[in-house]
Amino acid sequence: MSTPKPSNRPGRFLEWKVRIFGGGAVLALVGMYFGERWMTGLAIVVLLAGLVIRVVLERNPSGSLYADDDDEQNDVGTPSSEA
Repeated sequence: MSTPKPSNRPGRFLEWKVRIFGGGAVLALVGMYFGERWMTGLAIVVLLAGLVIRVVLERNPSGSLYADDDDEQNDVGTPSSEA
């Protein structure tokens, strides 16, 4: 089993993920400060939207979350044809 290597380039939708997280965090803090349950609930929905972007929209066709994965890197331990 190989571990995915981190990439030097930022992931897709990075700006949107940061904005959504920031907005959700501000909504949560304001909702807790004022004791508004609906605002805290809305913050949870906003944070879950960020999670959806992370999990669903960043999948590439191979099903991997990392766009840099090559099939060659995942074949650890298999003999190569270059022998």
